[in-house]
Amino acid sequence: MNLNQLDYRVTFYESVNDGPEAGMNDVEEVYSCFSGLYEPTQKDVQLGNLELSKRSVTLNIRNPQPQFIPNVNHSFEIQNGMYAGLFFNIKNVAPAKTPNYIKVVGEEE
Repeated sequence: MNLNQLDYRVTFYESVNDGPEAGMNDVEEVYSCFSGLYEPTQKDVQLGNLELSKRSVTLNIRNPQPQFIPNVNHSFEIQNGMYAGLFFNIKNVAPAKTPNYIKVVGEEE
């Protein structure tokens, strides 16, 4: 993967529980970067236990450790392209084939 393939702006969010009652969650932006985007492979679908009725995407991002470590408690929004404005829950995070990159599999909320 090279820099020319990182053409989608992605913002990661974390759910923050501010209220005394259940369901009173706010989302807080925790990280933003450029990523490569592609449709999930069959292996991604199986590992993430993705529903076939929802839209799913796989991102490749540079490894942002220690600044940010994506996990299944986060969600992300794609800022441009055909998925612009859609929010996805993270289903799986794994090292990518390219060194120093992470693969993030997400499913539409």
